[in-house]
Amino acid sequence: MSQKITVSIIGITGYTGLELLRILKAHPDVEVKHLISASTKEGDLADLYPHLAGSGSYPLSGVSYEQAATESDIVFLALPHFISQTIVPTIIGKTKIIDLSGDFRLKNMEDFQKYYGVQHQYPQGVENFVYGLSELNQKEITAANCVTNPGCFATAVSLALLPFGGTYKKAKVMAVTGSSGSGKAPSESTHHPIRAHNMKSYKVGSHQHLPEIAQTLGISSDKIIFVPTSGPFTRGIFATVFICGLVGELQGLDEKQLQDHFVKYYAGHDFIRIKPVVALADVVGSNYCDISVTKVGDSIVVQSVIDNLVKGAAGQAVQNMNLMMGLPESRGLDLLLPLYP
Repeated sequence: MSQKITVSIIGITGYTGLELLRILKAHPDVEVKHLISASTKEGDLADLYPHLAGSGSYPLSGVSYEQAATESDIVFLALPHFISQTIVPTIIGKTKIIDLSGDFRLKNMEDFQKYYGVQHQYPQGVENFVYGLSELNQKEITAANCVTNPGCFATAVSLALLPFGGTYKKAKVMAVTGSSGSGKAPSESTHHPIRAHNMKSYKVGSHQHLPEIAQTLGISSDKIIFVPTSGPFTRGIFATVFICGLVGELQGLDEKQLQDHFVKYYAGHDFIRIKPVVALADVVGSNYCDISVTKVGDSIVVQSVIDNLVKGAAGQAVQNMNLMMGLPESRGLDLLLPLYP
């Protein structure tokens, strides 16, 4: 492009905000305009995060959200849940928006209140947002002004299940996530001495990504049993999906035919790789989602792995930005080789 895309990040001091900055700094078509933090109003980001020292200047901007919007082609909202819904009404229509929180993912407001535990403050704005899973909604994202970025668990699980088209009686999921998925603020359950040698499931059957997965797949929530689990590592999600009672045209396929079906389904999608075996170490630091398909008797085991901060958050957001701005979706992301070992 002859002219750079100007972007601003609201919520720069969180993990996803920092990951956005890491990716966007290397993007050949992007100029970062404003870095805004609700908690820190002035100074340089490198003063808070020494890993940025010597790599450039990152002054925190004290401008209003409205000014950031009018001076940017696109604004990323890298904020905790429930904050974006108070900001979007002030900037919608002034710029393109990508929201990385859960505020605009669910279309059903009863589900939002049930699974997030609060009443939505801007329900009339939900319909303005396109769900940003490009492997499903590429055309809609390309034409959108507002995109809601999928959740990390929802990304890994939905990508594992989409090729089945709902042709199963039940999908049982165990997905293990790294500690960075809990965000920057420490808590007893994310404290390193506990997390480093531990695994613990939480919100079994009640996690907010459950209705999001069901909405994405076009099925009812009772067709999925979802067990989110904390793992003793920093980055990544390892999801194992057990398909029970496959019906329809896929029912009689053997393992090789099922693998071929996945390859065909995701043809043309740069960041999906179908492999015999998946491993977190093959994707961490990158925007890839690796998927394996194994047949065990009459059942099918699908495993998917992503970096929760990249494909599960910031990388997917940049993938959506590329589509919204008329760029190839891999632009600036194909530079992110996995961090191996």
